[in-house]
Amino acid sequence: MKPIIGINCDYEEEGKRPYSFTYRDYSDAIIAAQGIPLLLPIVKDKNTVRLLLEKMDGLLLTGGNDVPPQRYGEEQHKKTICVHPDKDISDNILVRVAMQMKKPILAICYGAQLVNVVLGGSLVQDIPSVGISTIIHKDSQNVHYSHPVAIERDSLLYQIVETERIETNSVHHQAINKLGKGLRATAHTQDGITEAFELKDHPFLVGVQWHPERMTEHPCHAALFRSLVTASKQYSHSGTNVI
Repeated sequence: MKPIIGINCDYEEEGKRPYSFTYRDYSDAIIAAQGIPLLLPIVKDKNTVRLLLEKMDGLLLTGGNDVPPQRYGEEQHKKTICVHPDKDISDNILVRVAMQMKKPILAICYGAQLVNVVLGGSLVQDIPSVGISTIIHKDSQNVHYSHPVAIERDSLLYQIVETERIETNSVHHQAINKLGKGLRATAHTQDGITEAFELKDHPFLVGVQWHPERMTEHPCHAALFRSLVTASKQYSHSGTNVI
């Protein structure tokens, strides 16, 4: 039985008809992990979001632009490019309701930063501007960099990837500053930037700063999606929400 995994979409409307979209890498990764991807549009009504989530067994939060810094009490940095206001509202409701329902969640890049802010954390708005790192996490020309990430042995992430050190891609200009309530950092780069976390007292909530959907040819990155699907199967043990 294959669990249904909701995937939040990006949203744009400037200079064109409004549309929701996501990169195929995300749905392909879920399909390869034996799940069924379901793309989620912008929905700003909490009750409707809950009804949608009742039809799903797990949730994949995708990458994108930046969380509005007003969400964590800061003025917007000149390098911060916020998600559309409608997406911001929709994603915040989605995350809050999904966590209340204890849905298994894998959060990637912006998705991880979103979870952190929803739980009361904050972000470094632009890593190069504050000079906290000697590692290039995102090039100004959007060239894709990679770097090693060290993983805590006593973490869920370690159980998933089965190694203390992995090579990841890196295309983020922001980073976690203060961790949200209940979150535990489980992986770091050499410069100390948090690259992954998990939520205590939650069946499965893992956030990663890199983009594993672009690296599924490597078993440790594909394992993240298999783990989400496995956790979602366990969530749907009653036999509902599966095809």
